[in-house]
Amino acid sequence: MGLLDGVRVERSSAPQFRARAAAVSDYFVDQPYEGEIVRARYRDGKLLLHKGGDRFLEIPGGEFGPEQISPTRDTRFVWMQSVIRCTHYVAGASEQDYVNKADAPEVKFVRRDEISDSGKSYTEG
Repeated sequence: MGLLDGVRVERSSAPQFRARAAAVSDYFVDQPYEGEIVRARYRDGKLLLHKGGDRFLEIPGGEFGPEQISPTRDTRFVWMQSVIRCTHYVAGASEQDYVNKADAPEVKFVRRDEISDSGKSYTEG
């Protein structure tokens, strides 16, 4: 169908992508803990795992670099935009509620239609 001709695909979880992204103030850190890699919230110099409600477990953490960082919901767009530099952004209904469009006045935000069967979704050029 040619829908992706000319489109560059980037994986935001790739260490190379993360290393190129701008620093953000609110983020998670991929950190080894009890034999697994967990995504811990970084807050006030501590790594925290959410246990539900207002309960958190502080885990030990050493040094970490940008290749281990994932932004929070509120910092994700500006973080991604620092690498991708898109001109248009298709956002779902819930994203429209929290993406700060003032962070990227040069981007045209497109509201995505509701999708009842995401396996059949596409856009016409």
